[in-house]
Amino acid sequence: MPLLEDLSVYEDGDVFSVYDHSYEDDDAVPDRGRPLGTITLTTDGDYVPEGIGAIFAWVQPARTIDDALAAFVG
Repeated sequence: MPLLEDLSVYEDGDVFSVYDHSYEDDDAVPDRGRPLGTITLTTDGDYVPEGIGAIFAWVQPARTIDDALAAFVG
């Protein structure tokens, strides 16, 4: 389970890619770390986490990116 300070988030429009930069493995992206998933900003203003690392409960609907990041850190 990564800690919040282990995460790196990269924004590309309404999609935020989440990486664990403390853990390097075969799937790691150079200079970013292991991809955990994405957070998508919907037209309703909700942040929706998804992907292999989004396994923990989070505040729903997530109105901030911080609320959505909880899905990756438990």
